[in-house]
Amino acid sequence: MLMIDQLRDGKIKAFAKHRYESSSAEELRAASEGPADKAEMEHWELSEGQWEEAIAAALADHESDE
Repeated sequence: MLMIDQLRDGKIKAFAKHRYESSSAEELRAASEGPADKAEMEHWELSEGQWEEAIAAALADHESDE
């Protein structure tokens, strides 16, 4: 989880790790191409930019594992 480990904000890092562990690379690609998930943003108390940053980091780590 090289990209996730580089995240500085604890909330973003925790969400990115959660999504990395609970989502496939395909699911993360789909999430990155669509609108931010408002329910996840509310639950994790993230802005849209923070949500996007976490999804991008989780996806990058999944892709580096492939």
